[in-house]
Amino acid sequence: MLQTHHDAIHATLQWLEKAVIHTRAGRNGIARLGTRGAIAAAFDHWESRAGDPQLHTHLVIANRVQRISDGAWVTLDSRTLYNAAVAASERYNGLLFDALHRHLATDTEIRAPATNTHNPSQQLTGVDDALIREFSNRSRLIDLETDRLVAKWTKQHGTPPTATTTLKLRQQATLSTRTPKAESVAPLHQLSAQWQARAVAKGFDPRLILANTVRRSQKAPFRAGDFRTNWIETVASLARQRVAAKRATWNRWNLLAEAERVCAAIRCQTPRDRTAMIDAIATAAEAQSVPLNEHRYSVPTNALPDLRLGAQSVFDFHGSRLCTDATTLACEQAVMAARNDDGGPALRPTVAMETLAGYQHHGRFALHSDQRAAASEVVLSGNRLDAVVGPAGTGKTTTLGAVKTAWEAQYGAGGVIGLAPAAASADVLGRELSMAAENVAKWLHESAGAGASRRAGRFFAVEARLSNSGAANTRLAQEATRLAAEQNRWRFHPNQLVIIDEASMVPTLQLSALVHQARDAGAKILLVGDPGQLDAIDAGGVLGWLDRQGKTARLSTIWRFEHAWERNASLKLRAGDITAIDDYDQHQRITNGAYLDMVDHAYLAWQSDTRGGKSSILIAADNETVSILNERAQGDRVTQGAVDAEQTVPLSDGLRAGRGDTVIARRNDRTLSDSTGDFIRNGTLLDVVHTGRRDASLVAVRRDTGATIMLHRDYVENAVELGYATTAHRSQGITVDAGHTVITQGRLTRELLYVSMTRGRGDNHAYISETDHGDHEPVGPSRHRRPHGGRSSVRYWLRKAPNEPPTKSSPPNSRAPTISNDSTPNTTTSPRSRPPRT
Repeated sequence: MLQTHHDAIHATLQWLEKAVIHTRAGRNGIARLGTRGAIAAAFDHWESRAGDPQLHTHLVIANRVQRISDGAWVTLDSRTLYNAAVAASERYNGLLFDALHRHLATDTEIRAPATNTHNPSQQLTGVDDALIREFSNRSRLIDLETDRLVAKWTKQHGTPPTATTTLKLRQQATLSTRTPKAESVAPLHQLSAQWQARAVAKGFDPRLILANTVRRSQKAPFRAGDFRTNWIETVASLARQRVAAKRATWNRWNLLAEAERVCAAIRCQTPRDRTAMIDAIATAAEAQSVPLNEHRYSVPTNALPDLRLGAQSVFDFHGSRLCTDATTLACEQAVMAARNDDGGPALRPTVAMETLAGYQHHGRFALHSDQRAAASEVVLSGNRLDAVVGPAGTGKTTTLGAVKTAWEAQYGAGGVIGLAPAAASADVLGRELSMAAENVAKWLHESAGAGASRRAGRFFAVEARLSNSGAANTRLAQEATRLAAEQNRWRFHPNQLVIIDEASMVPTLQLSALVHQARDAGAKILLVGDPGQLDAIDAGGVLGWLDRQGKTARLSTIWRFEHAWERNASLKLRAGDITAIDDYDQHQRITNGAYLDMVDHAYLAWQSDTRGGKSSILIAADNETVSILNERAQGDRVTQGAVDAEQTVPLSDGLRAGRGDTVIARRNDRTLSDSTGDFIRNGTLLDVVHTGRRDASLVAVRRDTGATIMLHRDYVENAVELGYATTAHRSQGITVDAGHTVITQGRLTRELLYVSMTRGRGDNHAYISETDHGDHEPVGPSRHRRPHGGRSSVRYWLRKAPNEPPTKSSPPNSRAPTISNDSTPNTTTSPRSRPPRT
């Protein structure tokens, strides 16, 4: 195992030296020159900090390299190394499984995504998921201490503790295990014996596991010559399509990473064979793409190293070429054409001016000048598509309310419909503006997708039967009429205004489909959102492109925050201006320290807010931290007697919920209706009022409407989590009195930080973890707090270039832009390589 791990690392480093590592020279680093390799130090670790078996290597690459042209020691181009990190990680995975197959005859299989993840994982065949979970439990030390305390309690009292007492003992265990990591290192044979004992305790025989895992594959690995051109072209097309679905522009690193993913199940004879296969696929995928910046220079056959880097000129680095595809360009063009089309519906000026002048949101708030100007531009322009853009807290919903009122004053009730990227946000939009609203995916499914196809099939079948049986068949006539009416519900109508809220989160492909539907129906599209906040999961960026082209109506006055300085600071944060950090720091909004200390600080501040009657939100960048915060909140509420821990039901996050708990739904389910007939949506917060002892169901009250709903066992176990804390993604659109965000390294982009730090009207606090979140375990370091050190960490997140950045041409996937010309710190780079767990 160790040798295969080292072989994969060595082969990956060789690839990095050949294809990635270089230095730059000339004005603005225009020339990319080769180097005589790299200097790296490797540190093997056999265990995680929680004591689980986790063979991994920290590979520290020095940022000083020797230039090949003259032997001078210069700085490595660390930005390119950063951009290629994902491709290098995927390359290591493929090489490792190749080596395991070659030396140990192992097989692999693709496993379903684990809880709270979306990506399937490749695992060794023969290693059970339950065993993997046993050795991936970061709270194991707390579990062990809890077991000890429970055993002690049972011995003292002669009976096992109740569930409530067990939760209190677990809290005690959490505090008692918060000690620094031990300085002494246990011998490997001792660790191995402990791990085997744990496996046996879980019902697994280590020898049987080994026998089922190794020497099982009879498949011959592939050679580079086994892959024919048509196979390469087909796989390249698949890889390109997958990349295009996720981003508007891409480079070779993106294609290399995706080629590794789609070829994960293919085993190759040697690292050279794998490199040849992946490079061929990436090259073919690049040839199938539409380049946005062509290679400009040819290279003479006798060119010296100061003119050549690989097969390209030093002025045409292969990793800097950006591409897109024809479908993406066509979709973007359709949206822009709609914006430039002035043949759409509009209001009469007298109707618009009279309605907007007298409008008051919820009967209390009149429009501000920028809101009135934006609303007027939308209703009077006559454009087929318009867009309103505003930072967090500028009153976009208020502006939409005025637009809706004015539009219906001329075109009548039902003249405005709302769409949003998520069912929960569509529900909020509909209730805020008192109109019909639906999520974009559902609309497209029913109007032009599988739902429409099935409805059409039923309609034509009924029509055929009706024509054969004659018009006198009333039942068939009624069914045909019903199907036609149902389809008509999923169509836009002439002069209708279609509001698409949070439009920056809607993929370009979906926006293009909606634009075509609106054009065909004679309707108008209104995009609303903030490109400075969250972007679409798939290829997007159109709203930001329209805004940069000056084709949006802009809101500029921020109303949300109680403090004037925070309004200005939020705008700086949105723009990536690092001086925003000074503003937050000067007002004591930034705390930094060890990971678990920051979790504590954030939790206690949130707890103080809620006990004081404030509405407060607890935000984390990742699901694991959310789970820790949820468990902490639940334990405190059990101690206070607010939650019944004696009768609980299992949830999808591995925790349990009882009466009095707050939970969150994580899946839309239109078959589950509440007391008002409304269905359950992903993101709905609920308070548990009853749990079923026998059927593991729960009855809960919706926080947003007060309606009661019963959730059956299958839904609860697969789509319900504790809801005290939330991720930054789920927090967008929420406004509260105070916000508290735990920031962990590498888990929070600038957009997510901006969203998190703009949820609270009165206070927004950031708690910055300075330790590696990936290595943390519930034995936290000391509680030492340095009051100002966190600024450098947040500055780095604002300044650093994004991983696999978009193009500067039309229009990029709106990721965080680079703030400075040289934003990568002049430090070592430390990627971590890990083999699969066995």
